[in-house]
Amino acid sequence: MSKAQIQDQEQYQHFDIAIVGAGMAGASLALALSNGRTEQPLRIAVIEAAELNFGQHPGFDGRAIALSAGSEQWLKQQNLWQYLAPHTCAIEHIHVSDRGHCGFTTLDAQEYQLDALGQVIELEHAGREFHSLLSQRQQVQLFCPNKVNKIEQQSEQVLVELDKQQTISASLLVGADGAESLVGKQIGNQQQHDFGKFALIANVQAEQDLAGRAFERFTEDGPLALLPMTDNRWSVVWSLTGEDAQRLQAANESEFLAELQRAFGYRAGHFIGVGKRVAYPLVLRHYPRLFSHRLLVLGNAAHALHPIAGQGFNLGLRDVAALAELIQQQWSCGGDLGAHSLLDAYQQAREQDNARTISMTSTLASLFASNDKTSVVPRNLGLMAMQLSPRFKSLLAKQSLGLYLS
Repeated sequence: MSKAQIQDQEQYQHFDIAIVGAGMAGASLALALSNGRTEQPLRIAVIEAAELNFGQHPGFDGRAIALSAGSEQWLKQQNLWQYLAPHTCAIEHIHVSDRGHCGFTTLDAQEYQLDALGQVIELEHAGREFHSLLSQRQQVQLFCPNKVNKIEQQSEQVLVELDKQQTISASLLVGADGAESLVGKQIGNQQQHDFGKFALIANVQAEQDLAGRAFERFTEDGPLALLPMTDNRWSVVWSLTGEDAQRLQAANESEFLAELQRAFGYRAGHFIGVGKRVAYPLVLRHYPRLFSHRLLVLGNAAHALHPIAGQGFNLGLRDVAALAELIQQQWSCGGDLGAHSLLDAYQQAREQDNARTISMTSTLASLFASNDKTSVVPRNLGLMAMQLSPRFKSLLAKQSLGLYLS
């Protein structure tokens, strides 16, 4: 290390790892790395631009996410599940259908000797629990609200200039800062595909109690998913044209519920109330190369997916699991956390799963968002074949459930 770099480390507060983004992916990584499994604690900085006002923070708003069985398994291994479990609603059965056509398939937890296929949790509750835990970890320092103004990659460290006249240094910088990742811009070569649709997100109230059941119904504009929540509520993720998304976001409650009922049907009973509605464009963004010198991206910063099959956060948590294991191995033998060998090992560990999940979600989104007869017949035959063939169905289940997580 040069004299100038030694002076930099003396001048700036130095951390072993700095994480940009305190949403679910960033918070999960910080908790996994500070769980006391190493003799010498890692010094961890977590940098977050937005106020942690749960319910309003973009990473912890009123939306809900479906945690796969594999994600639940990993969270249990990290001793984190016990804090989330009181806020979750189990998915025991999933019904997948194509509106107006005969094809359908079902997934049931008992088929795979599981108590549940997944769990639904509201981000607001998850964020509150995770950040309560982080506040108790002495080796974690939170810089919030604080934006990253500049990133300088040096040979032995990364300098991170913050907007409150602070600069910190780290051996490794991790970008968990979402689809417009500032850390990702240091890597470059982001690939994008616009699906030409919008996702409308809302929580709706129903008369009927169908706890444990989830639905994915395909329409001419794409999937309409209902995830079970507590108190007879459903989390709705509805793929629409931009015009329809804007119209339904602005519609009064009765108009919205009537149109949702027409689009979905009555498998979930009558819808009687709806909360805040949010719409955002459906765009695939991902970095084929996940790292640059002393920095890398994970979660939505690495890959923002189509929401079909609810794979986005679960894929990101598998990123977190792989990176946490590599860092702990490197740390235990006194290695450099920003070494190229570690970054390359992370790339090798994640690229196949990333490519497979991106391909699956993008293909399903394209196949099930068309009324063209050349698409309708094959996809319905595929759904029927999946229902009749446990072996065929298990291929989709294995990917969706994430059960290959170590």
